[in-house]
Amino acid sequence: MPELSSQDQRSEGSAQESSSHLKQLRLMGAYNAWSNGRLYEMAASLAEVERRRDLGAFFQSIHRTLNHLLLTDRHWMSRFAENTPLRFRAYQAAKLEPLLGAHGRELYSDFTELRREREATDTVLKAWLAELTPAMLEAPMRYSNTQGLERVHPLWFGMAHFFNHQTHHRSQATTMIQQLGRQYGVTDFLVMYHLAPEAFEGR
Repeated sequence: MPELSSQDQRSEGSAQESSSHLKQLRLMGAYNAWSNGRLYEMAASLAEVERRRDLGAFFQSIHRTLNHLLLTDRHWMSRFAENTPLRFRAYQAAKLEPLLGAHGRELYSDFTELRREREATDTVLKAWLAELTPAMLEAPMRYSNTQGLERVHPLWFGMAHFFNHQTHHRSQATTMIQQLGRQYGVTDFLVMYHLAPEAFEGR
């Protein structure tokens, strides 16, 4: 199948540049960046020994959970970048992780560097979401999972997993923060109704 640039696909796309489905995914991206910002702000208020304490979560500590999230986000973004017929400007110079390796692999030991790289990856994600059109969401993704099983599904389905996986592990991190005696506050997606009112204009 010939590769299509995002510009080619845009010219072929629907007259609706922003379908409800695409709006939802962009809103999930905004929620992701907002949630990560709050999570890292709270984590920064902890001592290093607290961030690294084994609190019984799947990846033991806040530090390891945050590393896992960045690792797997970059791994899935490498699939979005390479495993459809589309090619995107946002991914051209981005730091991605095509080879997942161990799920608990540490990308960055230093918290300040980890936080900076998290912000950079969320910026890339925002730029990529801005490139998408409704037609692109139906592009076929083809890849092999970590067990070697080949999967083929629309791009939107991979994106749904991507955002769901983030929420899953962020909830583990916020639970650990509460275990350390801090009150994390609101995590509901409904907060976007107030933070991104432009998404609901005309409704």
